[in-house]
Amino acid sequence: CSNPHAFGITKAAYAQFDEQFALELDEVSIPARSSKLAVELEDEERGPLWDTEVAVLRAALASDRSQERAHVMQRAAIALSLAYGRNPSNYCLLREEDLSNQLAGFDVPPQWILSIPRIKKWGIGVRQQFAQERVSNDLLPLIHELLAANGSIDCKGYPRPLFMRDSVDEWRADTGVEEYAYHMTGKEFLALIRGFATRMAIESPRTGSQLRLSSRRLRYTFATTMVELGASKTVLATMLDHSDTQHVRVYYSLKGARLTRILDRAAALRLGPLMKLFKGTPIGVDSEAAKDTRQEKRVRFVGDVEVIDPVEIGACGQSPHCSLDPPFSCYVCPKFQPYLEADHQAVLDALLKGRDERRGRLGMRLSVQMDEVIYAVAEVVQLVAHHAKRNGGKA
Repeated sequence: CSNPHAFGITKAAYAQFDEQFALELDEVSIPARSSKLAVELEDEERGPLWDTEVAVLRAALASDRSQERAHVMQRAAIALSLAYGRNPSNYCLLREEDLSNQLAGFDVPPQWILSIPRIKKWGIGVRQQFAQERVSNDLLPLIHELLAANGSIDCKGYPRPLFMRDSVDEWRADTGVEEYAYHMTGKEFLALIRGFATRMAIESPRTGSQLRLSSRRLRYTFATTMVELGASKTVLATMLDHSDTQHVRVYYSLKGARLTRILDRAAALRLGPLMKLFKGTPIGVDSEAAKDTRQEKRVRFVGDVEVIDPVEIGACGQSPHCSLDPPFSCYVCPKFQPYLEADHQAVLDALLKGRDERRGRLGMRLSVQMDEVIYAVAEVVQLVAHHAKRNGGKA
């Protein structure tokens, strides 16, 4: 308060103000009627995505190769929403010029920055204040892909937005906001997100039905993920483009609720086939494909957090040197050819044991980072079992 005397606080009492006590007061929550946000956060179709749902969504992003401009925009809309958690209006105000290499002109690797316009700031006009965000190596190709797709549109001298309409918005003519004539609206941005979920027919492993996507759900997902990673209320409010922490407190009541706390062998084997993260092709050890594989392209698993007897799990169909992280990346790579005769169950057991060890040592959030691989291995275990059953053998 700028005037403590207005509340009967004396100068002497103000001088003895206890900052530690203030921090403790900040953690006190006063029960109130459930807000719409709190209700939505608990809803399985409107609340934040679970980690398993995020995994299948990212897999769909990676597998979509369509170069149709609308589809390229869909991918970028999903990826940006997952990466930054902003409102549709923030993304609709973006322009191509907002992506920049901060180290341009220097003989060093580029450092790409996206300047995201801030909104809801009293006294600050549109595109007058920006939040600079680093662009990850996974996100950058999707943005460059969108820039290339936008090249076919002539904006007739108007500024070029990142999410670009096919033609000028006549409603904005002679209104004083002509410069936004090619910017998409928030409603059109939301249609991109929903369109991607429909086109890719993404199924939720949690509900067994089509995954319902919206800008709000992806924003909730970003916020709850940041809470799990230990972001403070002040930091989270800044990330979400809020002016204070009032509207972010509700996310902290969900801490840990959306994570898969217990992932045992039975759960992995049940969820793995539903998530469809394995994209490779199983082959037999005696198949021609296996015989033609060079020795250095044979993949062995020697353990996760502790060493186990080497397990030859398959062959790599990638011609050049693999830039990923084999053997952990193999099960989610489309070039991987797992052997039908290999002991993939030993790999699954080792990864689950490693997950439990990391959970005890590093915490839940860091322990789930290998879960996509675990689900993919479990899917291969099931594929091998079904193959053996069809051929009258034993997996």
